[in-house]
Amino acid sequence: MSTVPLSRRRAIRAAGAAALGLAAGGLLAACGAGATGSVTTSAAAPTSSASVAATSASVAPTSASTSAATSAATTAATSAATTAATTAAATSSAATPAPAAAAATTSSAAAPVAHAGAVDFWQWGSGYVPGFDTLVKAYTAANPGKQVVQSNPSSYWNKVVATLASGTGPDVFLMNNVNFKQYAKNGSVADLSSYLNADKTASANIKPMLAAAQDWYQYHGKAMGVPWDYSTGVVSYNLDQFRAASLTLPADLGKQWTWNTMRDYATKLTQKQGNTETRSGIWVYNGLENGWYTFAVASGAQFFNANLDQCTISSPEATAGLEFLVSMMKDGTAAPQSYQDVALKANNSDDNGEIFTHGATSMMLDGDWMFTAYEKVKSLSWDSTIFPYAPNGKTANTSNLRGLVMNPAAKQKDQAWAWMAYLMTPDVQNQIPQLLGEVPANNDSAKTYYFDPAKGGPPAGRKTLGPDLDATTPLPASDLVAWGDISNAASKWVGKVYQFTLAPADALKQLQDEINGMISAAKAK
Repeated sequence: MSTVPLSRRRAIRAAGAAALGLAAGGLLAACGAGATGSVTTSAAAPTSSASVAATSASVAPTSASTSAATSAATTAATSAATTAATTAAATSSAATPAPAAAAATTSSAAAPVAHAGAVDFWQWGSGYVPGFDTLVKAYTAANPGKQVVQSNPSSYWNKVVATLASGTGPDVFLMNNVNFKQYAKNGSVADLSSYLNADKTASANIKPMLAAAQDWYQYHGKAMGVPWDYSTGVVSYNLDQFRAASLTLPADLGKQWTWNTMRDYATKLTQKQGNTETRSGIWVYNGLENGWYTFAVASGAQFFNANLDQCTISSPEATAGLEFLVSMMKDGTAAPQSYQDVALKANNSDDNGEIFTHGATSMMLDGDWMFTAYEKVKSLSWDSTIFPYAPNGKTANTSNLRGLVMNPAAKQKDQAWAWMAYLMTPDVQNQIPQLLGEVPANNDSAKTYYFDPAKGGPPAGRKTLGPDLDATTPLPASDLVAWGDISNAASKWVGKVYQFTLAPADALKQLQDEINGMISAAKAK
């Protein structure tokens, strides 16, 4: 039996379990999706991957609980941290989170040690370490006298929160779109506008970057971060099973790769013994990234309005996307929850990726972060292509748009900016597919290096992923609601739909009402 390395979805569940029961404070477990910027009332077990291979539970940088590392923190310490954080935020537009003694003393492992005279750069992915090491060596070789030290701390977001709260922490750190708005609101990241205004080369290097990422890392007209990379959502499929069914491969269908085609293929690929399903046509994930929400977006839905202060997910468009998937689950062509439970147990697995590599499903709603894992399973013959086109002729890619941000308390601000500017150069962006396995924010780099299998690596269907670039939208997030609460609520209500206990329209209405209730509570504070 082949095995797949720890995937983002498995890591999400593990971190979500670790987060349960912690003090109130915007907890989140997700791959690269961690600390959020508002006080919340529940731990969150996230429902979607957030685009890296390492995962941490976390809390808001200025939240009542001060850090996800503070499960042993007392109510008194939490209250004190909240008061201090509020004071700090009120006295400076670029205030870092207030010091939090509890977070500093209860962390499961010490934060990385600051390096005098060097730019401290933190990122969350253990798989990213070799790639960033290569970039650091190239940067320091080209800039004698300048030093950058990369750190990949365990419990990444815990340590980011704890060190920012103490007025220390990294000079530059990797950010995800689901946390960014709240970090920006709380003044936990620096305003980079003056650097971009003065650095014409860096400003020029941002222009060819993904427009959605450029827009996202603005906050109230200020550049509070810069784009770095993102991921593509894909449908992965078993070539042997497709060929045995004499089906034209999805990567060869172009615009004919539609929702109805996917349904027809799933019907033909599903296998049963009597009434018992033994292989699903497609495995549907309950998540905001590359799950039901991607179909909702392709249909024309939006989770929030343009100001991110009203949830709008209860719409005919979103309902149409969710109803399509659920209808497939009801007729057994998409793996219903009952089959998923049986298949996971039969394969001695808690991971969707292994279900695909073991042949228990012919198609998997997936992401490009699984390419390397699938490539290592030599017995697997596979390929991937974009999500199918909706009846309106559109596809979608709901992605965690990753960025680079600066600590307002950075020790080496000018040198920190120089490192950030270097990472935005076309030469570095060109290397992201090979070094990190992600999509460069630079559109030209993506087209030339990521979408070319000869340069980006397997699968061959990589060359068909171009439409993802134009269809990319950020995962839903707001400066008023913690991502963990968004994800947790979505998982809860859509989970009822997947269990056939609630109609899609009713579930989305309940989800919308719950999120808008959180928004109203945040506005009232």
